[in-house]
Amino acid sequence: MTTIDDTQPLIDLPLVFFDVETTGLDLQNGHRICELAMLRREHRQITGQINTLINPERELDPQASQVNGIRAEDLQSAPRFAELTVQVVQLSQQAVRVAHNLPFDESFLNMELARAGYPPLTGPALDTLELARRLGIRRGSLSLGALATSFGLPTPTHRAMDDVLTLHALFDRLVAKLADYGVTTLYDALRFTRGLLPGQPEPEAPPPLAAALASGTTLRIIYTSNSNPQPIERRIRPIELVVEPNGLSVRAFCYLRNDIRNFLLAKISAYLPDFSDKSD
Repeated sequence: MTTIDDTQPLIDLPLVFFDVETTGLDLQNGHRICELAMLRREHRQITGQINTLINPERELDPQASQVNGIRAEDLQSAPRFAELTVQVVQLSQQAVRVAHNLPFDESFLNMELARAGYPPLTGPALDTLELARRLGIRRGSLSLGALATSFGLPTPTHRAMDDVLTLHALFDRLVAKLADYGVTTLYDALRFTRGLLPGQPEPEAPPPLAAALASGTTLRIIYTSNSNPQPIERRIRPIELVVEPNGLSVRAFCYLRNDIRNFLLAKISAYLPDFSDKSD
């Protein structure tokens, strides 16, 4: 299998830009994708795309319809996601995925793939929201619409392909800004989203955390959050270390919140083995 060369210039990478519209915001309450757009670019040329409404096989929340303008009757004759899975997987293969607020869009996409019997998308991905945050472009909103206004790009409409086209243009503008920091390759960009500039050493993690990061296993931690002064135990699967202005954090899947969260290392009072971990 061919792997992505992380030393390639960002502008020359095989990229797949994507956006989803959903029946509602809460994945845990059974909300699903009702529109999908994907745009693949290789050697700076568009080589493939998906742009379709999707029958979500459930009701569309009125609030979602008000935002994206999609009506329930528009979806009745649309294909189901299961009919698109092969195309989605093929379009995504050996490409860096790019989205704005990546965790939201990708969690819905991977949920739909799982329902259809496919594994989640893996490999490198870049979040334009996180890149913009790290670049310090705006102190206010980092929404796709706000960033489009800042850069004079077409205004996104909350329809999937319109938003992908704005995302595509935004990415190239961010790449130009990243070059000012010496960030020119995928390797540099992935480190930059973690708060690291080219040449800066990798931060060191406490041994139990370093071991969990290296092995992909879970840990139990005793953590004191800002919202609760009482330390509580959390079960986490560490993903990567992240440097923030307030200190070193670990980005991890939190089983208590069923979501990816950042945990400040200074607020972790203990690391405990997780004997329940069976690589679930």
